[in-house]
Amino acid sequence: MKATTRAWVGRGVVAVLVAVAANAVLSGLAIQHDAALVALLAAATVAAVLLTLTALDVNTQTSWTVHRGPARLETGEDTRTAMYRHVVDVHLTSLDADDTIVWQIADLGRQRVRQLHGRWYDESPEQLADVLGPQLADWVTRDRRHRYEPDTRHQRYTVRQLGEVVRRIEEL
Repeated sequence: MKATTRAWVGRGVVAVLVAVAANAVLSGLAIQHDAALVALLAAATVAAVLLTLTALDVNTQTSWTVHRGPARLETGEDTRTAMYRHVVDVHLTSLDADDTIVWQIADLGRQRVRQLHGRWYDESPEQLADVLGPQLADWVTRDRRHRYEPDTRHQRYTVRQLGEVVRRIEEL
């Protein structure tokens, strides 16, 4: 039996029990009443109470901590991967090219070199330049403060060019 069916059966049982109890009390007090009308009134009362409780949302318990799940469960994509995918999509579909994707990939390359080789690029640029490749090494050498150049026309990179750089990062 499904949970929703079980819930409706439970609500129906509660309405019948309230109707039987109300009819028993009225009969015990020797008050003339219509049993069907009391049963209908009891069912309407139970329904109104349940709707009120649902509207007030009293059944949910709020905890102090909230578990943050991954962005997309069906694809296995975590939040950081979704952010990179979004940046690539924006780069490919924007009307004006910008270098946001370049700086994101450069940061990813810098972190990957640190994870695998235990050194930052600034510590040994000669050794890590040939590991990174010319394109990625050029992106990594630029400082964040000097990234914005207002008179420079930004290059729009293709999926193949970005894919080659990301593949280079994965092969580190």
